Amino acid sequence: MTTTLCDPWIERLITAGQLAPGARGLSREAAAEQYNQANVLTESDHDFLYTPGQAQVVARDTLAIIGIDTGDARILLTDGRPGPRCWSYLVEPGQLEFALDQHRLTTGASLSADAVMEALPWF
Repeated sequence: MTTTLCDPWIERLITAGQLAPGARGLSREAAAEQYNQANVLTESDHDFLYTPGQAQVVARDTLAIIGIDTGDARILLTDGRPGPRCWSYLVEPGQLEFALDQHRLTTGASLSADAVMEALPWF
């Protein structure tokens, strides 16, 4: 008997119809890359698929552009008061959208706020 461990993130996307059942054996990064390539998506597309880890890196890097230093804290979206909280850093969606817009203005690379926010958890 073989036991297969399933990644809950991949399972959620399979259930939602975004990933095929064949993604069960892939890493998160490989599944997201396959999805983006199959649908010819770039980071500027609203349905570009970020893994939660990739979205954390993008959010951290873009927030640093506008002077918000999150350190190594986990970034959570909130509709409440932003700022550090325990081992997390709470960010309002508007702050992240502004940071992504500033990223576009400084680097010329457009990133979809919808795609990044879809992969980040809420507090």
